[in-house]
Amino acid sequence: MKISLEGKSPQIADFCQKVSKFLIYFLVFLLPIFFLPFTADPSNFNKQFLIGIFLNFALIFWLIKVFVSGKIELNLNFFNIPVLIFLLIYAISTVFSLCSKGSFFGFPLNTSQGFLTLFYFCLFYFLVSNNFSEEEIFRLLFLFLTSAFFLSISSFFQIFGKINFNPIGSLNSLSIFLSILIPISILLSLFSKKIFRYFFLIFSIFYLISLILINFQFAYLTLIFSTSILFIFGLLNLKKSEKFGLIFISIFILILALFFLVFKIPFPKVQIPIEVSITKEIQFQIAKKSLSNLKNLFFGTGPSTFIFDYSKFKPETINQTPFLDIKFNFGSSEILDKLITTGVLGIFSLFLIFYLSFFRGWKTLISLLEENKDFSIHLSVFSGFFGLIFAQIFYPANFSILFSFWFFLAQISILNSKIKNFPLSFRSIKFATFFTFIFIFSIFLSFLLIKNYIAQINYFQGLKAWQNGNFDLAINSIERAINLNPGLDLYQRDLAQIYLAKLNESLKNQKLEEIQNFSAKALVLTKRATEISPNDVANWIVRGFVCRNLIALVGGTEDCAINSYQKAIELEPKNPYIFNEMGLIYLTKADLLAKQSGKEDEINQNLAKAKDNFQEAIELKPDYAPAHFQLAMISVKEGKTKDAIQKLEETKSIAPLDSGLAFQLGLLYYNDNQFDLAKAEFERAVSINENFSDARYFLGLIYAKEGEKDLAIEQFEKIEILNPDNSEIKKILANLKEGKPALEGISTTQSLIEEKLINELRK
Repeated sequence: MKISLEGKSPQIADFCQKVSKFLIYFLVFLLPIFFLPFTADPSNFNKQFLIGIFLNFALIFWLIKVFVSGKIELNLNFFNIPVLIFLLIYAISTVFSLCSKGSFFGFPLNTSQGFLTLFYFCLFYFLVSNNFSEEEIFRLLFLFLTSAFFLSISSFFQIFGKINFNPIGSLNSLSIFLSILIPISILLSLFSKKIFRYFFLIFSIFYLISLILINFQFAYLTLIFSTSILFIFGLLNLKKSEKFGLIFISIFILILALFFLVFKIPFPKVQIPIEVSITKEIQFQIAKKSLSNLKNLFFGTGPSTFIFDYSKFKPETINQTPFLDIKFNFGSSEILDKLITTGVLGIFSLFLIFYLSFFRGWKTLISLLEENKDFSIHLSVFSGFFGLIFAQIFYPANFSILFSFWFFLAQISILNSKIKNFPLSFRSIKFATFFTFIFIFSIFLSFLLIKNYIAQINYFQGLKAWQNGNFDLAINSIERAINLNPGLDLYQRDLAQIYLAKLNESLKNQKLEEIQNFSAKALVLTKRATEISPNDVANWIVRGFVCRNLIALVGGTEDCAINSYQKAIELEPKNPYIFNEMGLIYLTKADLLAKQSGKEDEINQNLAKAKDNFQEAIELKPDYAPAHFQLAMISVKEGKTKDAIQKLEETKSIAPLDSGLAFQLGLLYYNDNQFDLAKAEFERAVSINENFSDARYFLGLIYAKEGEKDLAIEQFEKIEILNPDNSEIKKILANLKEGKPALEGISTTQSLIEEKLINELRK
């Protein structure tokens, strides 16, 4: 039986084109508002998955339409050239990246900046510019603005503290997004017909209310910048049409934006989370240092790798700010990010897109004005595109903002179409081969996205289980994630830390086989993580941490810890935490040597090395409390308790709200028989952290020593609630209630203190 397409080809081609367009229409509406709570990144990662699946199938249906119709219509305008150049530079930068896989997928570095994301943006540009006509732009704009309308409504819940999330990202980035769309919706409300006019007017009102409530200064600047285009062409149009509507509405928006820009008015009950970012000056300094390498100068360090550059080249002054422990994976300017990660060639090709699009859009608008034709759609698209250029120069762009850029670029391409028809033979072997390749490639990418997405769901489930203390479920979930996506370093290093936590449980229970098993797995996983992404300082820090904690258990881990932290110092030389960890390695070694006779010289050498590293940490951050505390602990080991107390008292002024420090100082007072001072510190620790069981433990002992039996029982009863399976606490409570000494039949006070101090040294 023969199947013939004769006579059915037009219907099949028309159906496939409609399906392809429908997928794109739906994507335009859905992407800004799309998020799912099943992954660690509910917004950007999910948006990449969405755009990938939709565009893969939109491309397949478009190609079927071309194949069946026997002809291909291509929009061959000159915008395609800089777009292809930019994509090519991005690809080369990805190949030579500090982390090629991270640069390709974006995750876990920065999904919005990954090559795969840009590839789909370019594919979206191609499908829209070759699949849609000028008459269909209005529908695309309406769907996009409708999606933004729902975003503006949802923003009210976040603004007033009812929720803490929106699908765009931060509230500031949402205000940037809306500031670009306000001039468009207002313009379309002036020129649209029938009911659409009222829709756009309602959209504009909600956008403005959201913008004013968020009250982000740069959003007002973006609004002024994009509205100025409306004002300019309103003035130019005045000579032809003598219509004042566009001018009046432009003046109104400009005055409103300027007013709130100058007078920053606080609104009651409005809760705007603070957005933290490095300054443009710091980002520029990082760019200068990063681009000193010839390869980096031309191709950058690789898409999404800004976090590597920040770690290596951040200024020491960051350590004196509250942002010491924050790892920034993007800067304060999208353009500077692109310069750092894709080099001068990447930024040149991007500016080429900016220039040609702006030049062509401006020229087209002038031509329409001279011919006295309707220019509302052209001006809407041009205004949005112009605002997005401005926003990327002065603000970091997330997934939705970058998608908006390619959305408007595709429409500029449609408005400047140069369509050419190329006939294709229905039985063309070349085209059939090409179609087969694209089909296989699209399906492969779709399956790859689905597999990685399932891996991410399992990883997120593992994270939640880890946070809840369910280590077995966490291990099972993250192991499933690794089986699905074994090339992701994040999964490897996090699973290693969970195995380390399981190891600590096994140490308490003295289960030798489990100790050996968990130790081996943790070491293997951290080694894999550093092999997958050797330029990620986080991998080396975790490997060093795991090896340091295994020094007393596994041979060779001391060298592993030292080498790992030395590599971490190369990648992040201004981080005091790493030097503090190096000091802890030598402290641990000195502690182990103290158990052997005749090792005094080696002990002193290790203590000296520990001091050097702690001092290095303090030089990087003079108020770094952990290093001050460790120096105090060295004084304890040297028998200089008074010196240790003095050091911790100095550290107390640096970190008055550190409950751990209060506990540690209390221990030293306790050990020095200064029980009144010890009691005050333990009480301070408990007031800062009411669940601090160790502080309550010693506080209870002091109360018992002072004869305050009821207060002592109160402390140990609270500890019992926090640690219901602790037999020692039950014994102490029984002693107190029977009028016996608290520690009768348990241990001596002195040995207990020594154990606590050793535990603090090993943290």
